[in-house]
Amino acid sequence: MRPSLLTTGLLVSLVIGFAAALSSGLADEKELTAEIRVLAGQLVGRINPDVYGLFTEMCYYEFNGGMWAEMLKSRKFAEDDGSDGGYGVVRPWFPIGRSDRIHFMHDNTVYYCGRQSQKIVSEDAGNNRVGIGQTGLCLLARGEYQVRLNLRQDGLNAPVTVALEGDNGIYAEKQIAFSGPEWTRFSFLLRSTHTDKNGRLTLTFPGKGTLWVGTASLMPTDNTQGFRTDVVRALKALHIPNLRWPGGNMVSEYRWADGVGDRDKRPPRFTRELWETNDVGIDEFIQLCRLIGTKPYVAVNAGDGTPEEAAALVEYCNGGAETKHGKERRMNGHAEPYNVRLWGIGNEMFGNWQNGHVDEETYARRHVAMAKAMRAVDRNIKIVASGARYWVYPRWNQALLRMAGDHLDYLSLHSYAKRYRSHMKKEDLKDPKFAAEFYYYIVSSPYGIEEQIVETDKEIKKTLPGRADVKIAFDEWNCWAYRAPYELVDFQQRDALYTAGVFHAFRRQHQAVTLANFSKIVNALSMIRVNPSGMFFNPQYLAFKLYLNHSGPVLLRTESHCDSFPAPEYEEGRPQAVGRIKYLDVSATGSEDGRTVYLAVINLHRDKAAETVISFDAWKFSPAVTTYEIYDDDDMAENTFENPNRLTISEGRLSGVTAPLNYRFKPHSVTVLEFRLATGQ
Repeated sequence: MRPSLLTTGLLVSLVIGFAAALSSGLADEKELTAEIRVLAGQLVGRINPDVYGLFTEMCYYEFNGGMWAEMLKSRKFAEDDGSDGGYGVVRPWFPIGRSDRIHFMHDNTVYYCGRQSQKIVSEDAGNNRVGIGQTGLCLLARGEYQVRLNLRQDGLNAPVTVALEGDNGIYAEKQIAFSGPEWTRFSFLLRSTHTDKNGRLTLTFPGKGTLWVGTASLMPTDNTQGFRTDVVRALKALHIPNLRWPGGNMVSEYRWADGVGDRDKRPPRFTRELWETNDVGIDEFIQLCRLIGTKPYVAVNAGDGTPEEAAALVEYCNGGAETKHGKERRMNGHAEPYNVRLWGIGNEMFGNWQNGHVDEETYARRHVAMAKAMRAVDRNIKIVASGARYWVYPRWNQALLRMAGDHLDYLSLHSYAKRYRSHMKKEDLKDPKFAAEFYYYIVSSPYGIEEQIVETDKEIKKTLPGRADVKIAFDEWNCWAYRAPYELVDFQQRDALYTAGVFHAFRRQHQAVTLANFSKIVNALSMIRVNPSGMFFNPQYLAFKLYLNHSGPVLLRTESHCDSFPAPEYEEGRPQAVGRIKYLDVSATGSEDGRTVYLAVINLHRDKAAETVISFDAWKFSPAVTTYEIYDDDDMAENTFENPNRLTISEGRLSGVTAPLNYRFKPHSVTVLEFRLATGQ
């Protein structure tokens, strides 16, 4: 960027332009008035792109029923019985042909993987269909589906029929015959003749005999290396810098070695109240990172895991083919090392909700042991330690930094804007007064996050005065603001403001926080929601797409003047350090070559637009300005499966623009104005 030259002429233009806006009636008592000045010649610093990372966890339907393309639930038959007469049939499968001579049961002696298979015993010599099925499958006419089964039989005298069905009959079927008592794998394609959003898969046989179903899989052939193509496409459009995995809370009981090799042989795992099929392990995660063009950030189990287990995972990812676990990776089809550089040790180890929860000194010793073992395998990795909120766990960070400071590169922090969560339900927002209170809490929460960063950075500097390289990893953040299961939390227009506000907080504290991860991606507190037949984007996704595609790496100085409001409490009984918050949250970035300025403005006022005069220093912009905006008249508007495009990013063009520029920022909106350097500058 060019040096700043504040001229008298520009000052006069600013005053005249602002006065004209007031006298023309564009700004009245129903609207805010504001001024923004971009000092394009004053570079504040550089924004580390890693602050725009994402986080995904192997639970809560993020992969199963989410981004993984598998259509069947309970495909490894680990769950309990179904209800309504479903005794002996693993839910959500249903029995076919049940009678006093047809028996269904779990088999915990003969199974293919895990500890259980589905067993069907027929003592009926007739031709009645006997078997199991699963409904709720979205089938498309002419759609191709890959079927994969691991079956075992005893005494079957007829083939097993595998069919895609629905209310309109049979859409596709295949008969498979086999003999002998051994497990046999079958893999074939079925092409549906009908579209049916509530289709069925059935496995049946006639006559006497016993059939064991060890695993079953049904995937559309248009998947992308096992992942839903629509999800891969959506994530690729964001250009995220890094992706954290596999947790989260579940990492504290995760066995990575169970998640490699033959997917059908991997044992299902019960984690966070749900069964996880374990189809996505480290190899699939790395593949996902490559598909969407990002780098992996992997956490290791510090709950009931060991240093040896953590070191083995580092070797599996980064070791040469001659090493023990590098050889294992090669045998699993991945010859070249993954070169994973970002590693986290544990997750929220201070919390009693965490498997293996410990006190701060115990975690510090555990962290040191794991870090040493991991760096003995690869000394070039960067390590994130599990930090804590200083006002809730006042000794945690200091003890960890003091005891393990030589063995970490980042200290992690988390925030979920949870002040009301213990007692609030979504229906409470029908009360207009509470809806307004809740709105201002959500959109102000990024300032609480910023305070958390500032004070934790002070802890780091005080405890490790010689380690300026130790930074903050804000590797879980989102608003889980009301009481509901993860997968049932909805998000609204205001959450786009929250997300953009967190970006601005990270920018202001760019020297302290250099790694961050939004939580989560699909279905659970997510930026993307999917079901078998559709998808929609939550406001957070829109904010990520806006900022990742319309921001520069250079942070520019800005000055702004506008009204403010009292800062709500960040958590119950904890006021925010900042007393008042400006209605306009302003952040400007520049391109590497200095030819583009991106002015991001969040209007936090719920009801009032902001008539704003925008000026620059000596940097002169082209008369054509591009605008991008996330806005709906209703701050509680949301996207749904029925109406997936109510909230979008609107793009516009301004022409004939001169400095200073008068611009009206709509209420509860997020806007980016993209300025280009004028020709000849």
